[in-house]
Amino acid sequence: MTLLVMAGLFLTATSFYAYIEYSAYQKRKERYTVQAMSVLEIPHENDPTENALDAFKHFQEYRNVLNGYAAFLLDLGMNVGSVSYKNTLRDEIMASLESQEYGETYWNTVLKIPFEYDRNTKEFRRSDYGALYVVPAVYEQPDLEVDYGDLNDARNYAFFERMSQLLYIGQRIKSFDRSAENIGNLWDHNKSHIYTFFSKKKYDKLCKQVVDDLVEVYDTITATLNYEEFYRMYDVSDDVFLDFPSLEYTSSFAYSWPFSFWDRRFAEDNAAEVYGILEEIQNHYKD
Repeated sequence: MTLLVMAGLFLTATSFYAYIEYSAYQKRKERYTVQAMSVLEIPHENDPTENALDAFKHFQEYRNVLNGYAAFLLDLGMNVGSVSYKNTLRDEIMASLESQEYGETYWNTVLKIPFEYDRNTKEFRRSDYGALYVVPAVYEQPDLEVDYGDLNDARNYAFFERMSQLLYIGQRIKSFDRSAENIGNLWDHNKSHIYTFFSKKKYDKLCKQVVDDLVEVYDTITATLNYEEFYRMYDVSDDVFLDFPSLEYTSSFAYSWPFSFWDRRFAEDNAAEVYGILEEIQNHYKD
């Protein structure tokens, strides 16, 4: 029904716009037809030269106006695709999520969209660490030429909506104040929603391994001598980075993401706060 109402509003707006354009066109046609007829009239032999010059001036004005209008229509036609309905719909989805920020509906949505939903088993699934590092990945401006298919189809629209929501989450993460104090306040004010909407069964299947890995890696790294000096270095090669605290230890993980995660937390000076939150989550679901 919402789509029908929006389609009706769009049709009404376009009809009104067409009517205005047509009315303006009729007025221009009537005005410039009279001017053109006056230009085509041959001056009498006895008319002064000024009359001929005046007629030529009208012709120039008529020509300039038509050339300008033609350029306007050409520019409009070439740029009509830059503001598409798809982009408008994406903005509306993102604005809707923003308006719900930090409420129950917001967290219920956010805690679902990072994970893949299997329609056959009717369960969510996580592919390794994909659910976590996919969010920064989609922050980059998405390809607006992606063909999502007919958005009237429920599956196509669901995928389009999820990508729009992930784009919002990515932008929110990039703009979020990640100071230790702000992260702590956000967690304290919203953890009840997370514990409510994330059951132990869902946590064990989707997040337990990730949280356990992050806690373990932090414990190992911080127990290693000179770890602070090492993580102050930037632009080190992968060989050097993955050799700390030892190649044997880092290679025991399927992904290097837990190590680069703490590298970013050390750089942002919020590692202790984040570690405390992860430990709290771990203990909550353990108990």
